[in-house]
Amino acid sequence: MQFRAGGDPVPAGWTLLVLNVAWYVIVESATGRSAAGLLRAGAMLPVLVQRGQVFRILSAMFVHVSPVHILVNMISLWTLFIVERLLTTPFFIVLYVISGAIGNLLSMPFLPNAVSGGASGAIFGLFGAMLALAFMGQFPAFVRNQLLIVLAVNVVIDIANLGTIGWIAHLGGMISGALLTLLFVRYARHRAFGLAFAPSVVLQRH
Repeated sequence: MQFRAGGDPVPAGWTLLVLNVAWYVIVESATGRSAAGLLRAGAMLPVLVQRGQVFRILSAMFVHVSPVHILVNMISLWTLFIVERLLTTPFFIVLYVISGAIGNLLSMPFLPNAVSGGASGAIFGLFGAMLALAFMGQFPAFVRNQLLIVLAVNVVIDIANLGTIGWIAHLGGMISGALLTLLFVRYARHRAFGLAFAPSVVLQRH
């Protein structure tokens, strides 16, 4: 596997961060942040998806219910920009969208009457990508251990907030991200593509 130096731009990461913030500040300010307002902004409600409003599977990834919600998610997204450097911008976009969509789809049977939203499923997909790379030996052991500690903390938070956090979306996103990354790396190795690995960036991000 051939690696290149770090410091590459992350256009998709910054674009997604700006879109999330703009959605919260502009769209949700216009629609309101009540349950009805969040639905107007594109939040998930399984019964509406079942009635044909499938766009919500994607639009819900940009809807956040509070300042703390979007702040935590955007900080998490920012710390995972490294995935774009490691796995290329096109794959980063695919990974983010598919992980978030699968997370939302899997959460539907568990939250049939809940209005929900957030980028957590997509962000956990990026986190799953990092875990997959760590277990493939792309990072030093201490980075892998740090990732496992972060995962453990998130599991505890999810368990402590079962009624308010869509843990199924988190789990679905993470597993999707890990599997997609495994497939991509195998394909990249087969096609002699290079991953953009930068140990210095890893040390700065963790």
